[in-house]
Amino acid sequence: MSPPLRVPYPDLERFAEACLVEAGAPHAHARTTAAHLARTDVFGVHSHGLKNLGGYLDKARRGGLDLAASPTAVVDGPAYALLDAHNGLGMVAGDTGVRTAVAKARQTGVAVVVVRGSTHFGAAGLYALTAAEAGMVGIVASNVDANMTAPGARGKVLGNNPLAYAVPAGRYPPVMLDIALSQVASLKVVKARDAGTPVPEGWIVDGEGRPTTDPSRYPDEGVMLPMSSHKGYGLAVLVDVLTGILAAGPTSDQIPSWLFEPDVPNGVAHVFLVVDPAVFGGAPPVGQRVADYLDRLHAAPLAQGAEEILHPGQLEWRRHDDALAHGVELPDDVAASLAEAGRRAGVRAPWA
Repeated sequence: MSPPLRVPYPDLERFAEACLVEAGAPHAHARTTAAHLARTDVFGVHSHGLKNLGGYLDKARRGGLDLAASPTAVVDGPAYALLDAHNGLGMVAGDTGVRTAVAKARQTGVAVVVVRGSTHFGAAGLYALTAAEAGMVGIVASNVDANMTAPGARGKVLGNNPLAYAVPAGRYPPVMLDIALSQVASLKVVKARDAGTPVPEGWIVDGEGRPTTDPSRYPDEGVMLPMSSHKGYGLAVLVDVLTGILAAGPTSDQIPSWLFEPDVPNGVAHVFLVVDPAVFGGAPPVGQRVADYLDRLHAAPLAQGAEEILHPGQLEWRRHDDALAHGVELPDDVAASLAEAGRRAGVRAPWA
């Protein structure tokens, strides 16, 4: 068996940027998008990273995405803003949204920015991480197309609307959590379908609402289950309120799929809540207090057979450090997707 393909992080970023520029994206938009997608793979979250580059480029070719669009302000207040992404790249919308919220929070302590008219923006957690790396607490959410059922319903009712946070942690890298509000992210079901493998019990139900492990007809038939039943359902409703409803845009039951309907604008909305912990005072600084808290979590008695207690994001940071030191390990499906994206864009992958 041949060893897995490992690619230096900068090579991945440069390749993705070149593909986007060749497709018509402005250099600044291409850099922002490539950096977000490549860093997602650095953290080992391949379902939301560069594997989707070809999908974004295909959507642009088909008219469902404007690579050159830039977000503009619809409402702009001292601690809040509503931006319109104009059907542009989701990563550009997400980066603009969180950086706007960080800048406002520096002045007001707390800021909320909502973005409408956007497209799938990749991993929500990386926008929260942008806030944490600026010394802030970041909370990020997005609505998505309907891909999840509700307790008592049959079929697609609402999206599995992702929710993420990141917190400065002093001597530790930022604490972060990024979750879909279904039992699992939709792209993982798609990955299993494409690979012809079953999914674990509890991930999806079939067209009649019966539990199944067969993803072969997803998403034409079948739908995902909410995380922890009514709990994930309730949080998904909250995300729709904070995104689509606050933005006067569509809720998840009204949004077309970014992936399966490439000719149609996606129209999703995102929300970025940023808090500057410095406004609350206290000593020592919040990062040190979070680090001390993590120390106490790690020192808790271990369950029988357990080797350690991990805090949120710790495993991803280990993957991050390994990828920076040894190159990003690309699964076969990601490498194949990038090769096809490069072929269609006329860009040769430097590792080919």
